[in-house]
Amino acid sequence: TGCGYQAAVLSFVAREVYSIERIKPLHELAKTNLRPLRISNLRLQYGDGMLGLPQVAPFDGIILAAAGLEVPQALLEQLAIGAHLVAPVGAQVQHLQRITRIGKSEWASETLEACHFVPLRPGTI
Repeated sequence: TGCGYQAAVLSFVAREVYSIERIKPLHELAKTNLRPLRISNLRLQYGDGMLGLPQVAPFDGIILAAAGLEVPQALLEQLAIGAHLVAPVGAQVQHLQRITRIGKSEWASETLEACHFVPLRPGTI
């Protein structure tokens, strides 16, 4: 979520947007920034983004804005069949990956390009 900018932009191209922030002050900042815009299809959540939101899955798409050594399995399992997840993957050297769920327990991965994102961390602060 960060300051909420990406979530706001996505709300114009998606039917429904859920955005998770693990850092409480950033979550509060995003709420403050976005409240005046009254975006009806955007839901901000404070929590561990690595866990996703299984209670509202499956999702037609998932975007990660932080890089992990691998994409959390919980997020892969929350994709609808045929849906895509885009995530930076790696430590020092990172690559943007597009992962498509092609079956109940089958995914296909494609490397898109080199990138550099903040690290994906578990938990909340």
